Amino acid sequence: MVLKRQRGDPVKLLGRRFLLSGLIAITVMSAFGVWNTYRKEREALALKAEAQARAADLSEREGQLKSDISGLQTDRGKETALREQYALAAAGEHLIVIVDEPAQPPPAASSSAFVEWLHKTFPWW
Repeated sequence: MVLKRQRGDPVKLLGRRFLLSGLIAITVMSAFGVWNTYRKEREALALKAEAQARAADLSEREGQLKSDISGLQTDRGKETALREQYALAAAGEHLIVIVDEPAQPPPAASSSAFVEWLHKTFPWW
């Protein structure tokens, strides 16, 4: 009977319920903390993968730029760059020869003595 009285004591029952409620609250708060940590970890992994992709792209671009710079330090490289930029020659052409048109000689005066006499006599004609 004493045991039954101890089990039904309202103060102890209330204390146990408060303790149980507190433990449940602590468990729920811990679960939310773990969930937030998990989300942050997933986000950090995504950002890390993106940063590594950018770094790989930048290192590839750096290598390409270094090879371009070394190519532009030679006369042949400068010529190739100018040809590409200004479309001076087709791909595969190695030599461009620019030839000036020959100067046309002035037309020979084909005037006869009669035509000259007419011009002298009639200057307006």
